[in-house]
Amino acid sequence: MSIAPASRYLEVWLHELHVGWLCEADRVTRFVATEQYGMDAQRSTLSFSMTVPGADQITRQILTNQYDPAIYRERRDLPPFFAGLMPEGTLRSRLAATRTDAGDMDAFGILAAAGEDLPGAVRVVPADLHRLSPTALQYKHVRGGATAPEGAFPGAASLSGVQDKLALSVLPGWQQYGVPSKGKLTNVIAKLPRPEDDSQVMNEYVCMKLASLAGVEIAPCKLVSMSDLRDHPDLVAELGASTQTLLLDRFDRGTTGPIHMEDACQLLTLMPAQKYSGLDQITTFIRILDRFGQRGIEDIRQFFIRLAVNTLIGNADAHLKNFSVLYRNRSHPELSPAYDIVCTAALPGYKGFSKNVAIDRTQQSETLETYITLATKAGLAGRIAKAAVRFAVGKAQETWLNAMSDMEVPDMVRQTIEHRLAVLPLAKVWMRS
Repeated sequence: MSIAPASRYLEVWLHELHVGWLCEADRVTRFVATEQYGMDAQRSTLSFSMTVPGADQITRQILTNQYDPAIYRERRDLPPFFAGLMPEGTLRSRLAATRTDAGDMDAFGILAAAGEDLPGAVRVVPADLHRLSPTALQYKHVRGGATAPEGAFPGAASLSGVQDKLALSVLPGWQQYGVPSKGKLTNVIAKLPRPEDDSQVMNEYVCMKLASLAGVEIAPCKLVSMSDLRDHPDLVAELGASTQTLLLDRFDRGTTGPIHMEDACQLLTLMPAQKYSGLDQITTFIRILDRFGQRGIEDIRQFFIRLAVNTLIGNADAHLKNFSVLYRNRSHPELSPAYDIVCTAALPGYKGFSKNVAIDRTQQSETLETYITLATKAGLAGRIAKAAVRFAVGKAQETWLNAMSDMEVPDMVRQTIEHRLAVLPLAKVWMRS
């Protein structure tokens, strides 16, 4: 007779409060809220997909429905909010390599590897198996035991996305960057170059600066030499000490501690693979910002500015995971600063990415009416979108060409942006009354 495998448990903490467990058994993963968190009508928001501020009855229905898509997932996938915390590509491989048990090299175990330094104010740590609630225990294998995966690897952090990057801290003296001391959180993100090629890093730096000139609130960023990454000599040797890396301040790290956040996929109960969902999901995101947002119409205006700037700059990869919200007051969302703004149309091999080429084709046909229609569909006055888009286009036309003349800009990036400012229908709306 075969022995049933042990169920695995992780504790989920939000700020300083234990809010629940992640339970994995029989290839099914669930989030189980603690009684304290589930019953607290004034609870902090873990994810809008699970806990809707000011709607306690709806929240309790979600948290107590064991098959709700926000808290339940099959095939050893994580529920959407937790799946959205996971890295992809190289960073995921680095975290998997820290696991000593082959059974913990899946998403559940990798999440634990970086569980002390995740996006936002959430921590995921090995469960104290003596403190499991009856509700959490009911999902345990009937014949199997309960276990907890290995805890966080020292210095490990999780950053969602495909691009190779590192989570670091500013070291004393503000001249170098590395792994923080034990118990400290990272506060900067380093976007890494390819070996001896930092053109994509330069692309993103230029686009972030141009976006700021057009009214986009961006995460503060700067270029530094790879040689400044003190604790990663192997990476420096592999990528080149003279290449540059793009450092972005982490907007989910405040002076008094972490600020909770989630991206639009997490908020909308979407898995990361659904990040290219269409207009219906974008419309829902706008409605949520309008109905529940902490900053009201300013976030709506900022959202439309970002959409217009992405079109002008040639960013056809502005998917839902590139829009995030912060929970500064621990309850209601506000749009986070922008990040991952890149002129994808200037990337090598871009035409081989059919999804992005199709998005770019749609962007190139956009007019002011496109944005007015989107606002109307979301239940907003079209004039809000109209004013925001015309402002962004006007600022871009007034500032971008001169700004690029004063920066080191890859030739293909410069040519692409100049062409779009000259020919796109959207680029001409600033000249109309």
